[in-house]
Amino acid sequence: MNVVLSLVATLISLLFAAILYRQYMDRWRPYQLVWSLALLIFAVGTYCQFVAERNGWSDLIYRAWYYSGAMLAAAYLGQGTVYLMAPRKVAHVSLAILGMFSSAGLALVAVLPVDLHRALVDGNITGNGFPTTLLLLLIPLNTYGTVALVGGALWSVYRFWRKGTMGRRALGTFLIALGGITVALGGTANRLGVPGLLYLTELIGVSVIFIGYLQTVAQPHPMTMSAVDARSDPSRPSSAHLV
Repeated sequence: MNVVLSLVATLISLLFAAILYRQYMDRWRPYQLVWSLALLIFAVGTYCQFVAERNGWSDLIYRAWYYSGAMLAAAYLGQGTVYLMAPRKVAHVSLAILGMFSSAGLALVAVLPVDLHRALVDGNITGNGFPTTLLLLLIPLNTYGTVALVGGALWSVYRFWRKGTMGRRALGTFLIALGGITVALGGTANRLGVPGLLYLTELIGVSVIFIGYLQTVAQPHPMTMSAVDARSDPSRPSSAHLV
């Protein structure tokens, strides 16, 4: 079952990343490029799970899984939201800081010893294969990403509610928040010693985020558009809305 969950999550992530990158090439919105990169990172992590569930965990696969899925994916998803909602200068500065954290994480993941016996709990993978000092990077990165992604989505839903435009875009934005929360809960449960939920929450989370994003960019039918929707292009983001 874990093999299937990981493979499907990988395929969905790659499809989602390809759609975002295609949109970036058409519109040149930085958040689309960053989200596309984040989903590629997420796909690397779930693909590592797929390979490991088929062939067994190795030192190299564990390092790649930890760095991509456990450490960076959430952070770069959140960074995409920062590019969408924050002033461009703030987004650039935060990306530079994130890049420094990412470089430090890569250096540590490359040299710190891996203990696969501690990493595997009842056949399920955890982040315990590295020394606990690495949590000094892992926790801030995941917190930043989750707060930016989920917080940005919920703030956008609130803005939709205040304006009385709780339609398809509001629903899609809420689904993005729900998917982000789902992924975060799975990762938190994994770190707290309940690793069996990780693969399922990854698949559910990225699927819900994907569905939500498609809702936000879908063009409403001309006959059902409200007066407010008719004056706005749902494919053009602003600082007030997540997408």
